[in-house]
Amino acid sequence: MGDLPEHLRHAGTFGSIRAWPDSPSPIEASWVRSGTPTTRCNLHSSTVDGFAWTMVWDCTRSAFEWHYDIDEVVVVLEGSVRVTDSQGVSHTLGVGDVGYFPQGTSWYWEVDDYVRKVAFCRNEVPRAVRLPMRVVRKLQRVAGNFRPIRAVSRVAGDLWRRVIGVSRTTATVMLMGIPL
Repeated sequence: MGDLPEHLRHAGTFGSIRAWPDSPSPIEASWVRSGTPTTRCNLHSSTVDGFAWTMVWDCTRSAFEWHYDIDEVVVVLEGSVRVTDSQGVSHTLGVGDVGYFPQGTSWYWEVDDYVRKVAFCRNEVPRAVRLPMRVVRKLQRVAGNFRPIRAVSRVAGDLWRRVIGVSRTTATVMLMGIPL
């Protein structure tokens, strides 16, 4: 989403939570414990800096491990899922329920029939990038629409995306396929 024209970067992104995910998003085969899950996702939005994004994801009947290398907050839109942490504590999430999965944790997911969720995902901003980002944002607030500050911000964002080297959707799919 960082490649959007300047006038669209500030326009917001809107859509329906009733939209069905349609891009295949396979679970790493070594994580699957039972069933043959069919999983799909759609990227809804992403921050300009690429550190946070929102997507709709669904999954059919199955059981699998999920290893989080990002922070993720989910809201179940349809169906339900049982999630169990590494200590054996289980929670059942149904329609309207919210769950938070911290970066660095692993969870066992059991989908009895089907689950569809909206996921709010966030990568940790590296310490070396935090201060420059805060400085640029402060300058933007102080300068308002002062074009040179906006240009510096855009260049910094573009540089960061080049360091990462892939789009948010590509990175998400790649992360889902990395065995831990």
